[in-house]
Amino acid sequence: MLVALTIWLDQLVQPSGDRGDGSRRHDPDLIVEKFSARKFGEDGRTLYTLAARKMVHYPDDDSAHLEKLDFESYEPQQPRVTIASDAGRLLERGDKVWFEGNVVMVREADQRYEASRLTTERLLVLPDTGVARTTGPVLLENPQARVEADGLEMNNQARTLRLDRVRATYTPRR
Repeated sequence: MLVALTIWLDQLVQPSGDRGDGSRRHDPDLIVEKFSARKFGEDGRTLYTLAARKMVHYPDDDSAHLEKLDFESYEPQQPRVTIASDAGRLLERGDKVWFEGNVVMVREADQRYEASRLTTERLLVLPDTGVARTTGPVLLENPQARVEADGLEMNNQARTLRLDRVRATYTPRR
């Protein structure tokens, strides 16, 4: 009984054998320079584009790492939104896009609102739903306001913006 227990404990603490097929390693299987992707609506119109200087795909977790990202959203009846960052990641087959490092989001003006610019260090974007969120510090600026917050959730389709722990300066129009 003691011998069997010793063998069992030894097997428990030994590292598992490598399968040799590379499935446990985080090695790229695809590298694309000047990466560009578009999503089209049912009517054939472009809904959004995503471009990067370089995309590296990893098959073990189906993630893709991106360098110098540019994103443009063309949602119907909504102002154009652009997002740029130093780096990023595609997750869940592109359903989630993380923008990381010097993130700048610009929402163009429309009939009701002036153009605005948001800066942060990390931003999660769900392109198909028009949602962007972060729990980090953000700075939102337009010609009449300067807003600092400790997080945000924006829904471009619903035209809503939720800010956490806000400090703002507002200058009324003359």
